[in-house]
Amino acid sequence: MIQVWNNEITKRDLDLLQKSVEERNIMEGPVLAEFERKMGELLQVPYVLGTASGSAALALALMAIGIKHGDEVIVPDLTFIATANAVCLLGAKIVLAPTEKDRPILDLESVDGLITDKTKAILTVDINGRTAWSKELRERYGKKGIYVIDDACQAFMSGNNDGKAGTLADIGCFSFGITKLLTTVNGGMVVTRNKELYERMRIIKTQGMKSVFEGDAYYYPGFNFKLPDVLAAIGLGQLERLEEKVAHVNQIEEIYREELKNVEGINFIENREQEIHYLVDIVCDNRNLVRRILHENGIISRPLGMPLHTAPYLKQEKNIYHTSCELQCKILFLPSGPNQPLENVEKVLSVLKENCLI
Repeated sequence: MIQVWNNEITKRDLDLLQKSVEERNIMEGPVLAEFERKMGELLQVPYVLGTASGSAALALALMAIGIKHGDEVIVPDLTFIATANAVCLLGAKIVLAPTEKDRPILDLESVDGLITDKTKAILTVDINGRTAWSKELRERYGKKGIYVIDDACQAFMSGNNDGKAGTLADIGCFSFGITKLLTTVNGGMVVTRNKELYERMRIIKTQGMKSVFEGDAYYYPGFNFKLPDVLAAIGLGQLERLEEKVAHVNQIEEIYREELKNVEGINFIENREQEIHYLVDIVCDNRNLVRRILHENGIISRPLGMPLHTAPYLKQEKNIYHTSCELQCKILFLPSGPNQPLENVEKVLSVLKENCLI
C-alpha cells in the first residue's frame, strides 16, 4: 500500500540520539537548549520552549494567558479536535467560528459577532500550512485584552508576507509528531515575543516550579510539558535536512497541481505565496468515489476531519457552519511528505488520470 504520509528517521538522527544518551543528556539539557536556539534563529523569535507535543503546546499557551472556567475562547470550526480539547480541559467555553468559503481557515469577518465581555482568547489555526489571520486579529482585539494564540501545528516553515506561521500571534504552537514536516517523533514547541509569557510558560511546563531539583517554591498550577534532550537530538538531525524536506514537499505539490489540473472532478485550493502545504489537498466533486478508486489500487488517502460543531460536547447555539461542512466533505489528502518517493506520486497520478471522476 502507498501510505498517505512518508517521513524518515535517518541514521544521522539516531546517531545524534545515541550521542545524547551516551553523554547523559536525557531531559532538558544542552541538546534541547541548542534545538530551541536554532528554532529561534530560524523563525526569528526571541523566546522558544520545547514541549512534549503540539497538544501540550496548546495547553501550555492557554494556561500562560490564564484561561479558566467561565472564560470564552473562539476556535475555528474546521480544525483538528486537539485545538478544542486543550480549551475544554481548562474548563473554558468554546465559541466556534465559521470557515471561509474557499479556504479551510477561520472567517475573519465573523469574529466581531462572536466577541463578548467573556472572550479571553482567539485560537487561529493554520490548517495544512494555510496561514490564518493571526496578525489581523491581534491588531483588532489585542487592545481589548484578548490574546491571539496560533495553532501552527500543521504549518512549521509556512508563512506569508508578514512572517512565518506561529510568529504573528501572542503565542505560536507547533507539533513535531511523526506526521509533520520536521519530527522529533513526538514533541512540540511554543514561541513568543512576550518575555512575561515566556517566563510564565517556562515555569508552568515544569509543574509550576522554577526547578524540579530544588522544589522549593510553587508559582502556578502546572504540568509536565517538557521535551527531552533525546527527542530534541532527533530534531537537530532533521533540521540539517530542512531545506531538502521543504523542497521535496513543494515539488510533490507542484507535480500534483500540474498533472491533475485537467482531471474532471478534481480542483485545488488557492495556493498563496510563501505557504508550505505539508500534505497535498485536493477538492473533489465526489470525494468518496476518489477515495474508493485510490483504495482499490492500493493507495491510502485521508479525508479532512469533521467540523467541531458536530461533536456533542461542543454543540453551538448558532447555525453558521455550512461552509465548514461543504469544504470538509470535499477535501482529500493525497500521498505526500518529505520522504514520499516520487514513483508513489506517479502511481497516484496514473490511477486518477485513468479513471473518470465525476
